[in-house]
Amino acid sequence: MKILDIVGTVLLVSFAYSTPVTRTKRFGKGGDVIRGVNLGGLFVLEPWITPSLFEQWNGSNRKVVDEWTFCSELGKYECTRRLQQHWSTWVTESDIKTLASLGLNHVRIPIGHWAFAPDPAEPYVQGQLPYLEKIIRWIGKHGLNAVIDLHGVPGSQNGFDNSGRFGGIEWQTSQQNIDRSIQAVEGIARVAANYPTIVDAVQVLNEPANWGLSVDQVIEFYKRAYTSFRKLAPNAIMVVHDAFLSPTDWHKFNVPGWEN
Repeated sequence: MKILDIVGTVLLVSFAYSTPVTRTKRFGKGGDVIRGVNLGGLFVLEPWITPSLFEQWNGSNRKVVDEWTFCSELGKYECTRRLQQHWSTWVTESDIKTLASLGLNHVRIPIGHWAFAPDPAEPYVQGQLPYLEKIIRWIGKHGLNAVIDLHGVPGSQNGFDNSGRFGGIEWQTSQQNIDRSIQAVEGIARVAANYPTIVDAVQVLNEPANWGLSVDQVIEFYKRAYTSFRKLAPNAIMVVHDAFLSPTDWHKFNVPGWEN
């Protein structure tokens, strides 16, 4: 593994702007304190993290800038071949063992919607799940916990390359995009449910951009995601991103009766 990013600050559902409540669930072996890293560039390509994968397109007129264009340019067969090699080598059990030896307690694993809700019309390829589950088992073996993060959704929630597709913010332009995002959340929840002592949290959407989205619709997505997620993974904590807004902007997200 070449690069590990420190896990960023996230907003927890039960920490929404409201009267403090007593939490009934805790983060795994780390208690309420997360000391962790992010496996960036593994299941969602980012050129600055995995520059070697993009070397053949270096130059002033670079046209391959994210996983969408990577797979589109190579075609599905060659993209699958290269990514399987990447998935099998970018993170090793030795890396996880090293993280444990440094006193960390969590590993965040970003993954794209296309691993769980594929569309044949998109250039993305599948096959990530066996590698994801192998890493989860390593994490558990070495006494750590995992946070699985839905890093990219159809249409892109922020236009960043780390959403899978650089460019426009088109996520909310289609109900199908929202439905497929929920399908991806459910897929992640099923994985979490299979490893209840290892996966103690799921982030249902990474970095939605408030400047290109309706925040009200983001909140509605979070509410729908919570309902779907909780049915499948009742023991995991749901994590949401703050959409780059102040905590005071989230008072209307407090829903009486919800438990995280």
